[in-house]
Amino acid sequence: MPTAADPPRNNTAASSAYALLALNSTPASLTFDFEPFLVSDLNLNINPPTKSSASDGPCKYFMKGHCHKGASCPFRHSRSDKTIVCKHWLRGLCKKGDLCEFLHEYNLRKMPECFFYIRNGSCSNPECMYLHIDPESKVKDCPWYTAGFCKFGPDCRQKHVRRPICQNFVTGFCPKGPDCTFGHPKFDPPNPNSIDSVPQNGYGDSTGAGNANRPFRSLDQVTCFKCGEMGHYANHCTQRRQFANGQGELQGQPIPTVS
Repeated sequence: MPTAADPPRNNTAASSAYALLALNSTPASLTFDFEPFLVSDLNLNINPPTKSSASDGPCKYFMKGHCHKGASCPFRHSRSDKTIVCKHWLRGLCKKGDLCEFLHEYNLRKMPECFFYIRNGSCSNPECMYLHIDPESKVKDCPWYTAGFCKFGPDCRQKHVRRPICQNFVTGFCPKGPDCTFGHPKFDPPNPNSIDSVPQNGYGDSTGAGNANRPFRSLDQVTCFKCGEMGHYANHCTQRRQFANGQGELQGQPIPTVS
């Protein structure tokens, strides 16, 4: 009896698809031991598609990524992840056909956004068929504010939505889960290892505090940069500043000015 490769066991949907692929790709005279399981437990139709239903089913090769038959394939080439109508198809200019990643159907709910409304905030065409979405509705809720506190406050770029606290969640359990209209505050304390320890000799980091940990020098080693004498700092100097040529003025004499 021919045996197929073992399908993955952790995913039932993938296993069923793998089994159907193995059945459809083998001659009708061959049978497998797992066929009764597919029919009785998974309620799958393992019969090969007939000519009447061939054009109604999706193409398995197209679902995998590519079908070499292209537009001549009798099966349907459709993708479930298409959510926006093709703007080139609306004008009759799309050349991709079934390979286009956008929808080829007229659906007002899945139209692309209006370029003028996004750019200018308004659209002058009263019969515009493109979507006009409010920019404020695109702003997502702030996860920090939802958890309890946001350090950015009113300057946060995300939305701060005030919600009353869910009493069921506070007491221990809310049956609605994430679909609950009330707030579910979460207490996520920071990791103690990630918190920088504060130095004992000063506030913050010693490198950013300048010379906070440097010992004070005695006045005998201090030189005033105004008068050039030792024994005092410049902010306590009683004489005027000397010039670089050594002809300084004593206190009480005027400093020459340039006319």
